Amino acid sequence: MTGTRRALSRRLILLLALTTAAVAALFFAYAGVHRGAGPVRDGTAPAILDVTTAQDALRQANDAARNALESGQSALVGAGGGYRIHLAVANQSLAGAAEGDVTGDTGLRALQTVSGLIVAYSGWIERAATVPDDSPLLDAYLHYADTMLNRPVTGILARLDDLQAGQRTTLADQTTFGWPGRLSWAAALLLCAALAGALLETQRFLRHRFRRRHHPWLLGATAVTLAAGALLAAGTVQTQHAKDASRDQLAATVGTWRSTSGDEPTATPADVAGAIRHTAQEVETEMRDTDWLAGLTGWVPALGPVLGALILRGLLPRLAEYRYRTR
Repeated sequence: MTGTRRALSRRLILLLALTTAAVAALFFAYAGVHRGAGPVRDGTAPAILDVTTAQDALRQANDAARNALESGQSALVGAGGGYRIHLAVANQSLAGAAEGDVTGDTGLRALQTVSGLIVAYSGWIERAATVPDDSPLLDAYLHYADTMLNRPVTGILARLDDLQAGQRTTLADQTTFGWPGRLSWAAALLLCAALAGALLETQRFLRHRFRRRHHPWLLGATAVTLAAGALLAAGTVQTQHAKDASRDQLAATVGTWRSTSGDEPTATPADVAGAIRHTAQEVETEMRDTDWLAGLTGWVPALGPVLGALILRGLLPRLAEYRYRTR
């Protein structure tokens, strides 16, 4: 085998090996970032907002029931229409959170427990609505209902806080660009750079040995490598930005609801409702363009055959010019 043929063979093997490694690294790096985009928009974000909506509705239901029952007109209005509307909103929102199934069996069990407690809570409110306005049982029943709702650790709102903490942990796992993702992308970009560099070096070698200024097939492989790496990196940045923005917006909404409690609340139920609507729209807007970007994942492996074909088309004719020679 001549020295030129041996050099060409080594370069061909190196280019095909780098192509395989670079495409595999690009696939895993790109898929890793986009894997959580769909679940964030369609499952985790709505479930977090559903729990916040339920918490806000339950607190408003409790306030509406207390106002109606302590107004002296409970014989006419009972717990009031506002109480029933807010309670229905809470139950509907919890059903939506259950459909999301964000935290698995643990979350579903927590929601079942909360649903049972809401039935018991509602029972105390309905009992309070059946006693006279001046009965000492009225205050007792309202106290029992309020305690069941607001008790630390085991109360309804506290249990929903725990459930939402689990949802936000899942959200963090889906949206955080941690060291595995950074390492994957570092490896992918380094391999793409190595492949592009090897392609350029091969073209310089061919220009020197074969006195041909241009090698379009290898030039095309170089362009495809650089373009694919740049496009997929840009798509990753866009998707990660959308995930970060959605996570921050959800955290701000949960913070708005928490600021409605305490001795000096800084937000109102209207603020919470507005924040929930705004966040739902923002998450949808931010995550809208991630669908087609995630769809590119299935096309990444196709880069392997394309690059391989370009490389073979560029080198095989040169190899054919150097046959084994017999003596």
